Amino acid sequence: MNSDQLEFFRNFYSVKPDVETKFCGKCGKNKPVDSFRFRDRGAYRRTECKDCEKRLGKERRDLRTSTPPPPEDHTCPICGGTGEEVKGKGGLKLGPWVCDHDHKTKEFRGWLCHNCNRSIGNFKDNVELLYSAIKYLKKI
Repeated sequence: MNSDQLEFFRNFYSVKPDVETKFCGKCGKNKPVDSFRFRDRGAYRRTECKDCEKRLGKERRDLRTSTPPPPEDHTCPICGGTGEEVKGKGGLKLGPWVCDHDHKTKEFRGWLCHNCNRSIGNFKDNVELLYSAIKYLKKI
């Protein structure tokens, strides 16, 4: 990339040349790198800015406290794993179940295991992307 292109992108994103920035995956804004907390003992910074992290944390807490817990014999509706089978998959301190919700409407959808929740999250809750993945897997 030449210096003219670099200058264009700096101006386009209103980035000051002497300020390191990072793109927030939640709000979609370029922000100073110190607007992002460290993750994994300082190995790297989070993908969402502190403002989005705070907002999302409140949404999750509110949803968890207003939703009844899953029954003792609950199984993940996607993979069929029991609480004992999926325990520890989200980290040793976390329980087996995640309070899954629609990110647009903020409505509760169900209790999932951590792996299944991450999987649909990685597909951005996009049904077409999931169908594409199914088609891809069926070709193999």
